[in-house]
Amino acid sequence: MRSSFLARPWTIVLLLFLAWLVLPSLVLAKDPVQDSAKERQELWSGSIYTSKFRCGFCFSPTGKARGVLLLRTLYGQVDVYHLYGSISQGHVDVRHSSGHHVVGDIQGDTVTGSITLGSGRTISFKGKRQTGQSLAPDDCAPPAF
Repeated sequence: MRSSFLARPWTIVLLLFLAWLVLPSLVLAKDPVQDSAKERQELWSGSIYTSKFRCGFCFSPTGKARGVLLLRTLYGQVDVYHLYGSISQGHVDVRHSSGHHVVGDIQGDTVTGSITLGSGRTISFKGKRQTGQSLAPDDCAPPAF
């Protein structure tokens, strides 16, 4: 009577060894579609009245924009706003769930625009733009103040 291939102890050891070699490379392999669609990361910073802002944005090749705006008041309180929208030909149009609407135009290392609050009040801003910044991978948050 012949024993089955998997009943031999050395066969099981060999299969486990091969799995140990192959599985990590499968888990760590990069998805070529995901690699070709990397987001561009930018950091915007400036001031609005007596508050300072820092905003991290991630822009996809398809024009989607997402980011986090940190607004630090004169007294040190930091408000956080998660923004979602689009970018097209240097024009950014993003919104916050509270109804705040941010539009901006990018020219070189400067960004200018306005924030329309949920109440309808509009505030203009001008900021410095830095490209290729390292932001939080999950939500594109900028470094803390």
